[in-house]
Amino acid sequence: MDIVSANFFPGPNRHVLRPCMEVLLDLGPYAGFPSSSRPHFIQNLLQLLPGLSEHHCSRGCRGGFVERLQEGTYLGHVVEHVALECLYLGGEQGVYGKTREADDSRVWIVFESETEGGGRAALELAIDVVSTLWDSGTVDFERRFGSFRNALAGFRLGPSTRAIWDACRRRGIPVARLDGGSLLRLGHGVRQRRVLASMGDSTSIVGVETAQDKNLAARLVSDAGLPVPESLTVTTLAEAELALVRMGGPLVIKPTDGHHGAGVMMNVTNMDQLRRGFLAARDETPGPIRLEQQIAGTAYRLLVVGSEMVAATERRVPMVVGDGRSSIRQLVEALNRDPRRGPDHGFPLSPVELDQEALETLSCQGQSPEAIPPDGLCITLRRTANMSTGATAHDVTAEIGPALARDAIRAAQAVGLDIAGVDVVTPRLDCSLQEAGGAIIEVNAAPGLRMHLFPDEGPARPVADRIVEHLFRDHNGRIPLAAITGTNGKTTVTRMLGHMGLRAGFRVGMCTTDGIAIGGELIKSGDLTGPWSARLVLNDPTVEMAVLETARGGMARGGLGFDDLDVAVVTNIGGDHLGQDGVETLEDLIHLKALIVDVVRPGGKAVLNADDPNVLGLADRCRGAVVLFSTASDNPAVEAHLATGGEAVYVKHGYLYYAQGDKTTRLIGTRALPASLGGVAAINVANAAAAAAAALSLGISPRQVAEGLKAFPAGGAGLNRGRLEMLQGDDIRVLVDYGHNVPAITALGGICRRLKPERIVTVLGLPGDRRNNDLHAAAQVVADFSHHVIIREDADLRGRAPGEVADIIRNGVLSRGTLTPDDVRVIVDEHKAVEEAVLHAPPGSLVLVLYERYGLVREAAETALQMRAQAADVMLEHA
Repeated sequence: MDIVSANFFPGPNRHVLRPCMEVLLDLGPYAGFPSSSRPHFIQNLLQLLPGLSEHHCSRGCRGGFVERLQEGTYLGHVVEHVALECLYLGGEQGVYGKTREADDSRVWIVFESETEGGGRAALELAIDVVSTLWDSGTVDFERRFGSFRNALAGFRLGPSTRAIWDACRRRGIPVARLDGGSLLRLGHGVRQRRVLASMGDSTSIVGVETAQDKNLAARLVSDAGLPVPESLTVTTLAEAELALVRMGGPLVIKPTDGHHGAGVMMNVTNMDQLRRGFLAARDETPGPIRLEQQIAGTAYRLLVVGSEMVAATERRVPMVVGDGRSSIRQLVEALNRDPRRGPDHGFPLSPVELDQEALETLSCQGQSPEAIPPDGLCITLRRTANMSTGATAHDVTAEIGPALARDAIRAAQAVGLDIAGVDVVTPRLDCSLQEAGGAIIEVNAAPGLRMHLFPDEGPARPVADRIVEHLFRDHNGRIPLAAITGTNGKTTVTRMLGHMGLRAGFRVGMCTTDGIAIGGELIKSGDLTGPWSARLVLNDPTVEMAVLETARGGMARGGLGFDDLDVAVVTNIGGDHLGQDGVETLEDLIHLKALIVDVVRPGGKAVLNADDPNVLGLADRCRGAVVLFSTASDNPAVEAHLATGGEAVYVKHGYLYYAQGDKTTRLIGTRALPASLGGVAAINVANAAAAAAAALSLGISPRQVAEGLKAFPAGGAGLNRGRLEMLQGDDIRVLVDYGHNVPAITALGGICRRLKPERIVTVLGLPGDRRNNDLHAAAQVVADFSHHVIIREDADLRGRAPGEVADIIRNGVLSRGTLTPDDVRVIVDEHKAVEEAVLHAPPGSLVLVLYERYGLVREAAETALQMRAQAADVMLEHA
């Protein structure tokens, strides 16, 4: 089996509203064989992965997948379920999967996966398991799965960061991963916060640097009146030996810039131990080494968040208990088989290694790794209780007295940290360190949360929730967020809504087919309407409102760049782009466009076109409220919706109205909309209704909506360039638009007629990735309203041969029978085609230009209009 392609959707997508993998798999020699043809395969598979018996599959009940296996299902489907089961065993909760045939040997497989790397690893493991079992081979699944499980943890968020992620989800705060590690964005735009592991963006870098310098941190804590151990800093072994003589034992040796307990040695009482401890610390740092007087008592970690101590644990060194049969090495191996243990801080507990420190710890107890301790004998494996080397935790939060909690808070403040892990040693928890004879040992930045989330004894503490509460005291990190999709009008609606947001005082982040604009300034040009563009806008820390054009291609290939929305707008849905990206039918397209309605959050709104049955049918998919818009005064769906207390924007007696139930507000006259070209452009009346409904749903007032629409032009002026943009010449007009499908061109034809020119000259080009019949149909529509047609070709042929699209368009125009061959010309170059049309159009004509490259077309049209004017002046002079 070969992986032909693999695509990861990190957010909601057309398959499922959660991250997933989409894979094209070539089954090769395994194609065409049903599972039922080899009963031993089914038996071995279920023996290896008994959890498959729980899979519902399409049957919708427990055991459904087993039924499919026994009846006979193909191996691509089996790969899907095995990948899901491996991910589940690795700690993920995904349940969605689907397999469909692509051709005789290839299948499309979709399955949930939290990460791209994890999904790829699960797929490879599943292929290996299924193909090996099918070939009657044996699978060393325990070894393979162990490697997969550890790799999976490396791709996923670690326990501490995952807890913060989950806490945000519970509070309704949007959260996104900004890298492959632990950097998260919590919230959107100007209201976002960022965390790295357990460290928030409010944590002072000065505080972090201070905490990493053990000597400086200890001095600042001491200066705050808190007890710290007596200490000396040395750089050579000779200095260390003198320090032991001066201070006496027991001592603790540690690097001054260490972390995770690396290079730390405790209970140093003689020169031999001192030398070994000094060398261990030197292996971790070239810098100074700290020697501390060891404090009598028990070691605790107190977690401080803001001005509160929120959790405390006693960390216990890793140990094993003899059974009279197993060696210490075997006991450690059994300890590490605990599924909670795994490498690199990716699991609740870390594994225990029999390294040099462990060997020395065993030696002090008269033991070795191969020794077999008697039944019941406890053998400690390390001197230090650090979570990263296998320690366990005992929650003692309820036992911490107010005085000790205050000491921890003051220590964190002394170092300059708002989130800190304060390590103390004390014989008592019910009083201050001074009274108990204890001390502050360290103050740690970016403290690990595992010990509080997964204590070996005692209750887990919701420390991640406390961190999120600290970061978001008075809001949930959200800014107004709207997404707009549809076959036509989505760019104009996006621009109208963004314009109203700017006028209402918001710094708007907007992405359209023109590019990305922040605060009205274009920061990146291009057709940027996909998930990457959405994430860029939402990541910008200055954005106060996000308005995102969301096109079919981006949704099909990358899903959405957000998890949920305040407002989704669907302008209309017609048969465009069919045959691309797996969208073969109108039903496929409706399902894809519905994605933004599916992610409207409870409390949000879907703005739907009541004049389009394809759009109106999406109302039942919305978790929030529905707001309808219509250009009709008596749309039955609008009337029924208002009768139940719903909201709508509609046209009546030449005005746009907003209504909720029986309460109505007049917004603006349709002729007062510059974008309507004096009421001629009905399509922009519909776009204005959609934008008004979206703006009102985002909290913009009716007065601001009306003022914004009144100030929004038909085209040009930087606000709506290239959409119904009228260039006025002395004796002709040029209308520039991006229409490129049958519904859009039909609407443009109606506008052209209502403008009542003497002749209509159309410059027509269409994208080469459309189906032949779609190109032919669009050309026929142009023939219906044009007196003369000049056919051009796009610079981007999209896989077509030069001249191929032009021939299809020409045949389509002539097939209508309304134009003669003399009325139709082919000028492939876009600039020359526009120039020719404008220069030679008869007086009183309207030249309609359907463009590919706006800047080139605008320049060609303006130049040709100037040439016409100059030629007219010359003729006038001669006359």
